[in-house]
Amino acid sequence: MRPVLVIALFAIQAGSLPAVVEAPPFRWWIADSLLKIGPLDPFPESAVRSAALYAGRNEFEPFQIVLRADDDKDVADIDIRVSNLRTSLGAEIPGNNITVYFEEFLNVTQPSLMDGSPGLWPDALIPRTDRYANERRNAFPFAVKRGRNQPLWIEVYVPETAQPGEYDGSVNISRGEAVASVVPIHLTVWAFTLPSTSTLRSTFGLNGVTLLKQHFGAYTNDEDLYSITRLYARAALLHRISIHGGSMIPPKYQYAEGRMHIDWGPYDGEVGPFLNGTVLREGPLHGAHSTSVELRTPAAFDSEEQRSLYLAEWLDHFRKKGWDDRLFLYLWDEPAPADFPQVVKKGLASLAAVSGLRNLVTVPFAAELEPVVRIWVPLVNCLEKKPGYDDFCAEAPPLDVYRHETERGRSVWFYQSCASHGCNVPGGEYFNGWPAYLVDVPAPANRVMQWVAWKYRMQGELYYSMNEAYAQKDPWTGIRLFGGNGDGTLFYPGRPARIGGHTDIPIESIRLKLIREGMEDYEYLALLAKLEGRNAADEFAGRIVQNTWRWESRPEVFLAVRRELGETLNRLSSRPTDGRNAP
Repeated sequence: MRPVLVIALFAIQAGSLPAVVEAPPFRWWIADSLLKIGPLDPFPESAVRSAALYAGRNEFEPFQIVLRADDDKDVADIDIRVSNLRTSLGAEIPGNNITVYFEEFLNVTQPSLMDGSPGLWPDALIPRTDRYANERRNAFPFAVKRGRNQPLWIEVYVPETAQPGEYDGSVNISRGEAVASVVPIHLTVWAFTLPSTSTLRSTFGLNGVTLLKQHFGAYTNDEDLYSITRLYARAALLHRISIHGGSMIPPKYQYAEGRMHIDWGPYDGEVGPFLNGTVLREGPLHGAHSTSVELRTPAAFDSEEQRSLYLAEWLDHFRKKGWDDRLFLYLWDEPAPADFPQVVKKGLASLAAVSGLRNLVTVPFAAELEPVVRIWVPLVNCLEKKPGYDDFCAEAPPLDVYRHETERGRSVWFYQSCASHGCNVPGGEYFNGWPAYLVDVPAPANRVMQWVAWKYRMQGELYYSMNEAYAQKDPWTGIRLFGGNGDGTLFYPGRPARIGGHTDIPIESIRLKLIREGMEDYEYLALLAKLEGRNAADEFAGRIVQNTWRWESRPEVFLAVRRELGETLNRLSSRPTDGRNAP
């Protein structure tokens, strides 16, 4: 007979737990969100036995519970339930603001980096109950395999109405009907609130057609296309990300006798709620709106006059809707110098049609393109040269050029790509150290991009795709593209046959969660700059980022800086104010 463990203290805190539980047939510990736990990682010598979280209001904050079965057999029928979080004065964060995910491992047979490690890496997050359809999925209850770890991702959302203070609650780990372990949670809610709409602009590619084909096996109809696209775009917005692409259906037009008429109905139905801030009507990040939107054009026009009138109608429509500050034309992607004359020709034609149009080009600053580019999007590798590697990004201009461009009213965004690991080539020393949205890199590499954005004064971030692998393979069996595991794929298709339930949903990755953590880090820096000036925020950013390829990779140091930043904001937000500095 196993001994029993008395947990009366936790029962009092949680309010509804039994006072006595059976000792578990497994061990467990708490890990922070900046550790990727493999199935064979050793049990830590000093295991953390409670979750200590710190967050502002309107913020998500994750942690991990790792279970390990050491006996000679699997431990089955394990489930998780989370209590409400309460203060001693009775303020409460309901348990429905906490989502529990099962971390599924991806088998990496070929590492993304030359010195990387093959094996099983955690990435896909299957919810116990999802946020989209509110359905139970089949990952729970689960089994912990003998001699292996099973990490769980726990995500706490702090409502913007939450009272600042100290909250306590717990996680029940049950086996069958019996509670096997109780994990205490302590949450400190700080006295500032993050905005629902991101301060750092973004545009991440999302291909609705390949979404539809992955979920339903073929293109079914436009209604299904709009529906699945809206679901994924909503998931992106819940992670503080705006998308481009979507259904990819441009609004239909009629041209007759020199006049252009566009039918905006289907387009506004798809995109309008994201631009108006009505797609998230309640719950987390309610009222959030997209920070960018691309101008969709048909494949071809009969004449340049038709194209000009079409572009003019777009800007007129967007001005009437109040969306024009977010509209851009994706003029050209990664043009080579030989393409520059055509980029200029196309860009001048667009500006002649619509003088206020914001042409976006993914390219470092080039004097030849200056007349037409309004949003420069250099590769993160090309913001400055890495010493000893002059053959990479030889065209990288001085950083002062970008500051000059912003002073002229232009925008500077940036992006990362397979240049972070080597594009289908064996990656050597040059590729070590870059931010990367890959599965098989340490978690800080997935989170640091937005800190780099702050340090280098980037105003936005572009990423080419969130579902690139959907077009080429079943992402559940592998998402290696362009030499990188997960390059261009941040979701997995949540088909009921695979994850249970009755409806299709997006399955988020750990990497997507870490990108949102980085977006929230950026909000901390932006808020500090508002309260104390840019230099104060720059000092914190400088403690994380030295340059684009050298930044803080130690999770404990990274999180300590982040916590100090939050405590600074909490102190500033709690002080008496005349209203001018209210967060």
